Amino acid sequence: MVDPQVKNKIKECEKVIPFLRMVSNTTRLKILCILTEGERRVGEIQEMLGAKQSYISQQLKFLKSNGYLTNRREGTQIYYKLVDPKFIRIMKSFRDIL
Repeated sequence: MVDPQVKNKIKECEKVIPFLRMVSNTTRLKILCILTEGERRVGEIQEMLGAKQSYISQQLKFLKSNGYLTNRREGTQIYYKLVDPKFIRIMKSFRDIL
């Protein structure tokens, strides 16, 4: 018989799996790192990462659809930012640990 406390710990760990899958993509992880410093235009992110804009846009759309980002339009420019300050803390924690 499995200890109920262990079962609860396993359930808690399972909640982290979607986030870890999301950051296992290096481009998405880099986007999150960039956005910990504040809101950015798509073109800025694309330039920083040296990737095709279509690929960056695809990753931004994925992050937004999964609730990690929000965006706003200003003329022809689209700006992205992190939805929740806890993501900034998580990303900074990763940098501190590593």
